[in-house]
Amino acid sequence: MRHLMRLAAPTLALATSVPALPSLATSLPALATPAGRAVAPALQPGHGNCADLLPAKGKPAARRLVTARDIAMLRDFGGGEVYLGGESPISLSPDGKTAAFMLSRAEPDDNAYCQALILLPVTAGGTPRIIAAGGEFLSFTNQDQRGLVTATGMGKLVRPAWSPDGRWLLYLRRDAGKTRVWRAAADGSEARPVAEAEAEIEAAGWTPDGSKIVYTTRPALLDAEAGIERESRSGYLYDDRFVPMYSNRPQVRGPLPLVFTTLTPGMTDARDATTGERRLFDATALPGYPATATIAARTIDGRFAWVAPEKSPQWLSPTSLWAAGAGHGSAHCTAAACGDGIQTLWWTPDGRRVRFVRRDGQGNSQMAVYVWTPGDKAPRRTFATEDNLIGCQPAAAGLLCLRESSTQPARLVLLDPDTGRQKILFDPNPAFRDLILGTVKRLHWHNDFGMETFGDLVLPPDRRPGELVPLIVVQYHSRGFLRGGTGDEYPIHAFAAQGLAVLSVERVPMYTSLLPAGNWPSWKDAEPENVRNWNERRSLASSVMAGIDKALSLGAIDPGRIGLTGLSDGMTTAAYLLSTTDRFAATSISTCCADPKTDQILVGPRWEAERQRFGYPLPTEDRPDFWKPVSLAVNAPRIRSPLLMQLADDEYLRALETYTAFRYSGPPVEMYLFAGEHHVKWQPAHRLAIYQRNLDWFRFWLQGQVDPDPAKRAQYARWAELRKSGRAASRATRP
Repeated sequence: MRHLMRLAAPTLALATSVPALPSLATSLPALATPAGRAVAPALQPGHGNCADLLPAKGKPAARRLVTARDIAMLRDFGGGEVYLGGESPISLSPDGKTAAFMLSRAEPDDNAYCQALILLPVTAGGTPRIIAAGGEFLSFTNQDQRGLVTATGMGKLVRPAWSPDGRWLLYLRRDAGKTRVWRAAADGSEARPVAEAEAEIEAAGWTPDGSKIVYTTRPALLDAEAGIERESRSGYLYDDRFVPMYSNRPQVRGPLPLVFTTLTPGMTDARDATTGERRLFDATALPGYPATATIAARTIDGRFAWVAPEKSPQWLSPTSLWAAGAGHGSAHCTAAACGDGIQTLWWTPDGRRVRFVRRDGQGNSQMAVYVWTPGDKAPRRTFATEDNLIGCQPAAAGLLCLRESSTQPARLVLLDPDTGRQKILFDPNPAFRDLILGTVKRLHWHNDFGMETFGDLVLPPDRRPGELVPLIVVQYHSRGFLRGGTGDEYPIHAFAAQGLAVLSVERVPMYTSLLPAGNWPSWKDAEPENVRNWNERRSLASSVMAGIDKALSLGAIDPGRIGLTGLSDGMTTAAYLLSTTDRFAATSISTCCADPKTDQILVGPRWEAERQRFGYPLPTEDRPDFWKPVSLAVNAPRIRSPLLMQLADDEYLRALETYTAFRYSGPPVEMYLFAGEHHVKWQPAHRLAIYQRNLDWFRFWLQGQVDPDPAKRAQYARWAELRKSGRAASRATRP
């Protein structure tokens, strides 16, 4: 997953839906904007369990072990649990006294989400209140996934936007499959849609005077879909629009252009936005910022600060911090602390210094706050923590941040940037502190290429001294709360509660970062170096193995009972490890696979061409030497680890070559398909089912345990038969 550019533009307040990949979601415009009826804050129809979306204050509950359901039903800021690259779901009022945010919680039994717009005073002891509630899950569509418009299953991070006078908030809300711009009164007196388009609206915001709103859409998608529908009558031409594993229908070519529309809220005076209004959506279009800026901030008097690559547009170019404007000339901070890893920055209230948050410490395992006076050679670090700090912004003489630790889901805090002292303003999951979690120890190590990284080892809460317990490896980020790994399918703390240790690993930097900077305008230009000799995969796999060895050195892990997991890039690393080692006694993956007969066929001509650009052989070439290190199908006869695959229905076709090879010549295998899902599975019922099956799978193969629930008898009967007839490692099945 690649990081988004983040630019702090003070001119326009935006109600955004921030994607979890570096592209924008598809949306379509129309000019009609019905005023609609004012509605009282109402909870989502048909979901009675939403009444307690705001947690009630009460006495601590009896202590008990955490479960998969506890994790699946955590409340999240911003409408989703993914906070990308420090992007904040919190919007601060113009007077700096009130925070606004979306709060959501999955309801697996209804397969739905509870959602509400919350206001909270930025003072300790302030009481949160719902000013609007309801709406459906907002998903993100990648505009340029190998040149095509592609569903991802990821949620959008929704951030409300205050009007300049602080009386109103704009936000995006989806109902009955249509996304509209809603406006809610800050006093809670009304909430209603004020702009709608023929399909999705992507983002909306206020003009500087607050009299109008500007929203963005993509009308070209409707035209493209209509063209595909017309083409269906005479038959589709099979060309580079097809991704067979996704659909038997062509995909739309992307990226599609944005259209900007301006109107008075609730009126029908929509018109095309002016050039100036369109520029309000792009901080780099404002005077003072270079076009290469990736993070930027400015003061009221016109001073600017920004981070930019030193050798743009080269991929992996070092970055550094600059400041200029308001008659002060320019200043360049060349110290290492002013380089890579800066997440967000802002000016101090006096306009003289720049504060910023960056990844720091051993293996970039910390978050640190720095302050820099333009003209000084180096900044001063004022505070550092192993916790994850998300979307920090200045407020009430401190920093308003989401803060989460390995054992604590995100809370909204007011942080003193000089001392690190904090005031907890809002904890959306207060009952979580009553749950019994395992102990977490942060580990650091180097891979075979000398690259440093880290991971978190979670030991079961009831482990006895000297006891050796099974271990599950979860990939491929380990920052903040340990939820379920990338893709959120492996409930880390629920594993630990059942006696399974977990090693949550942080991905090492890309292999090409070790090489002298080449002429790489993008990561795709560097990818041939990663693919050559499977350099990237060897680097990642050796890091996982080094992390396992580090965990084993503590004397708490049984080396014969190690499980492995992975989604996306993590799945490819898992495939490499299974193909080249015999270390693992059970495996569960969420996507699959890279196999010679189907890899470049089922992904379609676009992906096929990209693979060849990276150095993969032609689909017609017989190159077992190339595929041997990563193909589960090729290596099926030598792999010992039982394999569970829980796959989206638009990706399972790529798994059939591996599934078939395992059935005939490999270890035990079982595969599940989830309808209506994509690369990341978004439906709450599916998430909980995946959590629970992963728990059952690893407890069965690593502990010899069976859940006595009568509803699972058939599952365990199948697995017992697989164990009886398969070639699983003998130590994997012992009680």
